[in-house]
Amino acid sequence: MKVLIRNGFVFDTNHKAFLKKDILLEDHWIREVTDELKDQTVEISIDVNGMYVTPGLIDTCSSVGLKESGIGKEGNDSYEPYAGKGMIFHVRDGIYPFDTSFKDALEAGVTANHIMSGPESVVGAVTAVIHSTGSTFEEMCITEGGGISFSMGDVPKQAYFDVTAKPLTRMGIAAEMRRMMHMLIQSSDLKDKRIFIRCHRADDIETALRIAQEVGVSITLVHATEYPLIDERWSSQVQEIIAGPAFQPIERNELMKLHPSMYRVLHEQQKKFVFASDHPKSGASNLKLEASLAIREGVPENEALYALTKGAAELLSIDHITGTIETGKFGDLVIWDQHPMNITATVLKTFIKGTEVYSKGDC
Repeated sequence: MKVLIRNGFVFDTNHKAFLKKDILLEDHWIREVTDELKDQTVEISIDVNGMYVTPGLIDTCSSVGLKESGIGKEGNDSYEPYAGKGMIFHVRDGIYPFDTSFKDALEAGVTANHIMSGPESVVGAVTAVIHSTGSTFEEMCITEGGGISFSMGDVPKQAYFDVTAKPLTRMGIAAEMRRMMHMLIQSSDLKDKRIFIRCHRADDIETALRIAQEVGVSITLVHATEYPLIDERWSSQVQEIIAGPAFQPIERNELMKLHPSMYRVLHEQQKKFVFASDHPKSGASNLKLEASLAIREGVPENEALYALTKGAAELLSIDHITGTIETGKFGDLVIWDQHPMNITATVLKTFIKGTEVYSKGDC
């Protein structure tokens, strides 16, 4: 099936600007993007004059489908409290494709999700990037096995205590992380995999960077709430951050310094950062809000939108197939009624792999 989207203001990630373009979708793919497509025989033609078209938004840290909304323990497959030492888990084995939160993601223009295990486990699971629609993991999967998640701080300490009645210290967490990274290197299970480390406090961020330096690996920090407080010696070692979410309840002491001004600091220091909902801590419907908060704090509008799309795809190593509106990429795109960074912007249609998967009313 061919779908022609005409006269839209299309976000060009190369120029980080909206340009008037026509887009031709065929089967799963974007076949052509040009100023004006003529003499095309298509099954569906959509005139989006005055509307905005962006690549699908990408949530870079989420447990959607892994921790089902509104169910509780029965729907929580995001971590394994009785994991034996050295066991490797895969999020693909716990994702429920019919979690209602996938519908929320589509309504919010989120077409792809980086699924990470929950923060309770020091050593989590092998991550996956999936589309927001499908009936099986294989159908939804964009890429699998590209990273392993780890976690530091009070959440794994409490989770360990709940299971064993023995407190786990930050020293114990660091020791387990070192041990596991060495084991994974020796077994080659870490080869070609990215390391994602959840941490909030400044001392945990510095410990994560210290361990990475000792073991000889590169890491991606996740959350990094107190990044603005870390010493310059360590901030110079930071390569990229999955930041936030800033919009969440401050329920723990580790979140007391949570503030979206962190986005401004990262931008001013020219650090590569992207946004995340950490579903269900916040939620896919709030992903765009993270970018809006960053803009309020001084991050340029086009940079915030870039981080939601191509920047996120680059960090997750899926930019060869999605994250931009270019010929040869998946037809993952969103039509908005106004500039998407406006707080009142509404998603009119969402496409994944060239197929319309959400439409607002009779649009």
